[in-house]
Parts: sequence; C-alpha cells; structure tokens
Amino acid sequence: MSKLTQHLPNSFVSNNGHQQKLTEDNLFFEEQALPISILDDFKSAASETQYEISYNTRRAYQTSFNIFSRYCEQHGLNTLPADPRSVISFIGQQKELINQKTGAQLSKQTLTTRLAAIRFFHIQAGFHSPTEHPLVLRVMRGLSRNQLRVTSDYDQQPILYDELELLIQTIDNQKQTLTKARDKAIIQLGFQGGFRRSELASIQVSHVNFLRNKLKVRLAYSKSNQQGHKEWKDLPEAEPFSAMSAVKLWLDESQIKQGHLFRSLSRDGESLRPYFQAKSDLDQDAGVQKNSGFLRGDDIYQIIRKYCHKAGLSSDLYGAHSLRSGCVTQLHENDKDHLYIMGRTGHTDPRSLRHYLKPKD
Repeated sequence: MSKLTQHLPNSFVSNNGHQQKLTEDNLFFEEQALPISILDDFKSAASETQYEISYNTRRAYQTSFNIFSRYCEQHGLNTLPADPRSVISFIGQQKELINQKTGAQLSKQTLTTRLAAIRFFHIQAGFHSPTEHPLVLRVMRGLSRNQLRVTSDYDQQPILYDELELLIQTIDNQKQTLTKARDKAIIQLGFQGGFRRSELASIQVSHVNFLRNKLKVRLAYSKSNQQGHKEWKDLPEAEPFSAMSAVKLWLDESQIKQGHLFRSLSRDGESLRPYFQAKSDLDQDAGVQKNSGFLRGDDIYQIIRKYCHKAGLSSDLYGAHSLRSGCVTQLHENDKDHLYIMGRTGHTDPRSLRHYLKPKD
C-alpha cells in the first residue's frame, strides 16, 4: 500500500472502517508509490465526495441502513457485505409492518429507500450491492404490482386561490408581527414559485432580487438541478397573491441581511433565534457546532400543516407539496401553457405535469 492510500480522508472510508477501493480488478493504472507531497491535494479533492448526495439524502440513507443493520444483528446476519437472501428476508419483514399513524403498510417508496441505502453503503465500502441480485429485483417488481397491499399513498390536494385566501386570513389572526410576516412570505412564495419545501428552506437572502414589476429568485440547487446550474424563477407582481410584497415585508421586519431567508423564531415569536451555519456537512456531522437559527424543510411542512388545520383544511390532505401542486394547477386554470408552467416550477419533462394537472371546472 502506498503512503498516500494509508491516509485516505474520512469521506473515502465507510462506516465499518473499510477503505473504499480506488481500483477494481486492476483496470486502472496504479503508481508503485505515491509521494506524501501530494497528500493535501488528494485530501482536498476527496473531500468533495461529501457533496455527491445531499445532506438530507445521506441522513435518510443512514436511518434506513440502521434499520437494516438492527435486523441483521437480531438474526445473526452479516450487514456489510450482506447476503442477497438477507436483503430479501428484510423486505419480507418490512413489507408487513404497519404504520401506527395511518394503519397502513409501508409504501413501496419507503421500501425502495431502504434498498437504496443498502446499495449506497455497499458501494461506499467497495462491495457489490446485494440489492442488484436478480431475486431481489424480482421481489421488488412483484411488490410494485401487488394490489392487495394497503398503503397510505395518496396525492396531496392542491392549494388554489380559495384555499390560499383562507390560509392568509388565518395567518393574519396571529398576534406576533414577525411570525405573521414570515409565515405569509413562506405560504405566498411557496405557492407562486411552485417551490418544494426543501427549496424554500435553502433560499438565501442573496438569492432574492426585487425588480420593478417582479420578484426574481435564484435557485442554487433543486431536485432536478443537482449540479448547481443557473436557475431563476421570475414571479410577476401583478399575479394574485404575489409573494413580492410579503417577502419584502418579512425582510423589513426581521432586518435579515444575509444567510437563510427563513429563520427560526423565539417561543414568543418576537425575535430571531441565534443563527449559525456550518461551512460543510462534515463540520455539521462532527458536531463542532450544530446548524441553528433557520428553518428546515420539515419545519416548513409543519408550519403549512398547522395553518391548514386552523383554516379548516384537512391536514391529512393538504401539506407543503400542496403549494407546488397548487401552483401548477392554478397556472393551468389561468390558461398558461405547459412551457410557461415548466419555466415556473422547474420541471424538465412535460410528462411530469400530468400528475399535477387537474381537469378544469
């Protein structure tokens, strides 16, 4: 082993300490010995692997893999690498679980996430993934066609102008000025821009530009833009329930000048909580100082559910995704064509809109 590979950075090491393989079956040329003088350069480049998937995805994978690990430990099975038959048995156990909140079985999407986590950690450790075994694939294909399973999959209903007006009236009943300003900005911006909750949470003050007749919001990254390509949303001030004045009021009231746009508030809703953002996901994982003072996607989800409940809208049918769905549906009701709608929401395939567009009244 070369001096360099003896000092691989943490991002190249799996949970069980195995070093990720840099070569496979000797397909790549390998120096006999690498000089220690390039160690810092190597570490600098290797540290970029922390961004190959998002922090939230990595956190979800870790949770799912922990569930698989506990199952293997319970039955005396090897976790990493795992036998494909262990994975099949795990699927059998998981598919019969009942969600205590909904009384339904776990959805296929949840099970797919479990397998994606197993695959991710096997590849990270340099192992062939057992999830790619033909028998595992056959089980999942059969699961997706099994109509006898009772799952809680449902489409969140779109929030349109009528529902949006109810939500804003409910927010206006708030006594706290900061809470009222922030939550109206979240609701109106989420609706007009067709943002996902994770996108709303990631918007920075520097991403927002107030022009003469529109609000321009830069989206640094999104589900369909993982590479950080330039992406803007132009939100006209003339549209009903335009977010322009609501966002401007929130910035005026909060006096936020930089960092995340949407912040956490004190319990009484009268002040901002202390704000800190780690320089990288690794710094956050290291626990030097936790990210604090700004809203996450789950926080926005809970805020929207809260106001839906207060406004008399079923929180089981309406959620954060209802804003994005409502944006698409309302623009369709307003006779906007598919290209215009895709430009607003960031969809890259017009076929994706079929899931959102509802028949006009």
